[in-house]
Amino acid sequence: MRYTHWSLKAAAAAALSVAIVGCESQTPRPADSPLADSTRANALSAMHGEALAHAKYLAYATAAQQSGRAQAAQAFTSAAQTELSDHFAAEADLIGFGGDTADSLRDAISGETGETDTMYPEFAKQAAADNDPAAAALFTEIGADEATHAKDFTTALTTVTNPGAAGAVPGGATAAPVAITAGPPRSSGTTLANLRTAMQGEAFAYAKYMRYADQARRGGNAPVAQLLTDTANVELNEHFAELATLAGLVSPDTNANLTDAITGEQHEADVMYPDYAGQADQAGNPQAASLFREIGSDEQAHQQAFETARTTA
Repeated sequence: MRYTHWSLKAAAAAALSVAIVGCESQTPRPADSPLADSTRANALSAMHGEALAHAKYLAYATAAQQSGRAQAAQAFTSAAQTELSDHFAAEADLIGFGGDTADSLRDAISGETGETDTMYPEFAKQAAADNDPAAAALFTEIGADEATHAKDFTTALTTVTNPGAAGAVPGGATAAPVAITAGPPRSSGTTLANLRTAMQGEAFAYAKYMRYADQARRGGNAPVAQLLTDTANVELNEHFAELATLAGLVSPDTNANLTDAITGEQHEADVMYPDYAGQADQAGNPQAASLFREIGSDEQAHQQAFETARTTA
C-alpha cells in the first residue's frame, strides 16, 4: 500500500548515509568483563529505544521540513543520526551484538520466522476482531514480506555455511519509499497497541540489519551485506512507514511532535539512563555505567535542542 502525503525517505536519505558511515567508523568501546545479565538486558532494551527514536525522529523531521520549520527539522535529523550511529552502535558494541555473519543470519531468520508464523497473523486476527480491515490487511501484507525475508536469509545462510553448495545469495527485495500521512490514529484499542509494537520491531530490525550488514561487509561478504541492507530499508521505509500512518505516529503540528520528543528524551536523561548506570555500578560494570551516563547526557542535550526549536516558529 502507498500513501501520498509525505515520505519518510525524504528525511532519511541524508541521515541514513551519515548513520551508515557513523556505524562503520565507530570505535569499539571495550566491554566490562563479565557483563552482568542486568547490564546486558538494560543495554538491549536501550537499543530498542534508540532504534525507535531514530525512525520516529526521521519522520518528525520530514513533517517539520514540510511545515517550514527548518530548525525543528534539523534538530530531529541530528538527534536521529546520534541515536543510531552513536548510541545504538555503542550499546551494541558493549554487549558484543552481532559479528559472525552466519550467526547474524540465524538471528534474522528466527526473528522473521516468528513474525511470519506468529506475531503478524495474531495481529491480523485481532484487527479483524476489532473490525479494522485496513490494519488486518497491512499486518497480513507485512507478514508475507517477512516470509520472503526469512527465505532469502535461509538461502544466504546456506551459501555462507556451505560454500560449495549450489546457489548464490539472493538479491534483496526493494520497494519504493512509502509516504506517511500525518494525523490521528486510524486504529484503536488492542490493534493500536499492536501497531505500535510492530513499529518498534520494524525500527529495531532496520538498525540491527544495518549493523549486521556492516559486519558482513567488513568480513568480506558483500552479497550478504547487500541483502541485509536492502531488507533493512524495506523494514524502515515501507513497513515502519505504513504502520506509522495507521498508528498516527506523526502529528501535523510540529510543536506536538517536539513535545513528544522532549518527553521521551527527558525520561531517558532523568530516569532511564541514570537508573541503568546505577545498576551497572552495583553489578561491577563501571565502563557500562559510564556509557549509560554519557548517553543520558546526550539525551539531555537533545531535549534542550527540541525545547529551543519549540519556541522558534
